Amino acid sequence: MNPEQAPVSEQDRHDTVRMIDFQRASQRRQAERVVDTPVGFAVFSGRYRHSYDHNKFVVTGGDVSTVLETAERLLADEGLAHRYIVVHDEQLGEALAPALTEAGHVHERNVLMRHDGRTPEPRATATVNEISLDELRAPDRESWLAELPQASAEAIDHLVDRRVTRLQAAPRVTFLGVREGGQVVARADLYVDAGAGVAQIEDVHTQPAHRGRGLAGAVLATGLERARQAGCDLVFLEASADDWPRHFYARLGYRELAVTHLFCRVPG
Repeated sequence: MNPEQAPVSEQDRHDTVRMIDFQRASQRRQAERVVDTPVGFAVFSGRYRHSYDHNKFVVTGGDVSTVLETAERLLADEGLAHRYIVVHDEQLGEALAPALTEAGHVHERNVLMRHDGRTPEPRATATVNEISLDELRAPDRESWLAELPQASAEAIDHLVDRRVTRLQAAPRVTFLGVREGGQVVARADLYVDAGAGVAQIEDVHTQPAHRGRGLAGAVLATGLERARQAGCDLVFLEASADDWPRHFYARLGYRELAVTHLFCRVPG
């Protein structure tokens, strides 16, 4: 994130904390087991062992050496072949980067983006409806097979089946999408905590053959409307700092507030 984009107002700082708290609570809700430490917490799932997102360490603070030792010890003791570490503090993430990249981790940066409150102008006349878990299995499998062509059949099954845990990710969870020809061609997840006044839109995806028609914008607009109807004053999403969707989201009214870090080391 550029210096001029960093949080400067008290409201921005407050909303950044609310977004991070929402994400941490979501990760804990989906876990089979949580191990708390002074510098963060680990989430584990034996059922979805191939899902890095369900078997990882989330850093909440501390010094570099303690974080590195704690994360490695907990993930190794679990017998995991991979390493997956999430850091929500921008400066701590940068401080951890040299040692983790030296140890073979791939370092990625994401941006947390809050909607500015404007009413979006619809780009498509598509009808957006709620989508069932069963309807999402086929497009999920297709996406994972395209992204991870070398993955085992068991790993793909875990990545597809794990979506069921998202129903516990927030007090209210809705899968939204556009159907054409009986197939889901565009979709997104909506996670709402009306008590906290916070909602997250996640996993926005349009099938390649249907891109460029405004379908993602229509799904996002519906998610935003539903979040507002639930009383949420803070609606946000997360995007890769190095990919084009962050600019697409910016055009729809999402402003970057914070940078988070992901460190991943895969087997082999």
